[in-house]
Amino acid sequence: MTEPVAPAETSTAPTINSGAAQGSRGRRWAIGLSLFTLLTVAGLTATGYWLGWPWVQEQWQRFENLERQLADSQAVSAEPEPDVAALAREAADTRINAGLASIEAEWQREFSALRARQNAERAESVRQLSGRMGRVEDQMDRLLAVDRRAWLGQEAVFLTRLAGQRLLVARDVDAALALLEQADALLRDTGEPKFEGVRLAIARDRAALAAVPRVDQVGLYARLSGLIDQVDKLQLEFEAPSKEAQPAVASDTGWWAQATSVWNAALAKLSDHLIVRRRSDEIAQLMTPEWAALARQNIRMLIEQAQIAMLSANQPLFERSLQRASGFVALFAEQDAERVASIVQTLDALGSETIAPVLPELTETRSLLEGEVERLDSRTAP
Repeated sequence: MTEPVAPAETSTAPTINSGAAQGSRGRRWAIGLSLFTLLTVAGLTATGYWLGWPWVQEQWQRFENLERQLADSQAVSAEPEPDVAALAREAADTRINAGLASIEAEWQREFSALRARQNAERAESVRQLSGRMGRVEDQMDRLLAVDRRAWLGQEAVFLTRLAGQRLLVARDVDAALALLEQADALLRDTGEPKFEGVRLAIARDRAALAAVPRVDQVGLYARLSGLIDQVDKLQLEFEAPSKEAQPAVASDTGWWAQATSVWNAALAKLSDHLIVRRRSDEIAQLMTPEWAALARQNIRMLIEQAQIAMLSANQPLFERSLQRASGFVALFAEQDAERVASIVQTLDALGSETIAPVLPELTETRSLLEGEVERLDSRTAP
């Protein structure tokens, strides 16, 4: 029994020695770690003291100052103080007003700057637009090879030509005057000294047109129409004597009386088919109703011819038509003396009217104006 125990004792001895070595090694590590921790804490404490002590002193100084201010305020509070709330309101109002004033001033400055910027932009836009329009006008002038003066001159030529046509075709003096006045205004707007002679010619033509007597065509036409109505009322028919009843021939009369009555009856029968008159008798004395209608139509046509001549300003035809109508109406003075006399008097009075006064010629003025405009065009052409 003793022999097996010995090896067991010999095997455990090394194990105990190794465990002791490991325990001593752990203690050394624990001690080193503790020393390192202490040194670290000491270093941090020294660093904190070195860095935090001035801050602590500063805070302590501020605390003492606060205590001193509190003591001063308590000493002052013993005396009567003004209304703190009112002072606070006044201070607040003052700050608010100052803020509003500063905001308003800032807004005014921004508004002024904005308005100045807008005005500058608008002025720049207007300047650019004016420049563009000027360039466009210059281009148009170059394309048309004519300037504004020549263009106004051409329009004045057209108005002068139109005035001459109105005088020639319609004899409208008022329209011609208005057209010449417009042409003169255009030449005045040109400001061209070369048109002064043309303006003098236009002034002479205007004075001549103003002196032309005006023809009352409406009044003359109405008077002639009234005469036509009077002609339709003329009494031109020839009234044959009514046949009286022939007395019955008595059977107891003689043969001479019977022969006389038969002869008278034959003459009466023959007078219905055959009319005998002297060459000196007037035609109107034997006018039948059919011929009277033709006579009225003839007079009417002569007066209407005078109306047409008046509207077309044909003075010779007008006078000739009225003279023929007056002479023809005078043939029937015995049938309707008063009406015929009135018609003849009116026709003679109308025959003395001037329906075609002499009008001035505008060709010289138009030729002069056209020549000046052509010279101006040739001078401005590139």
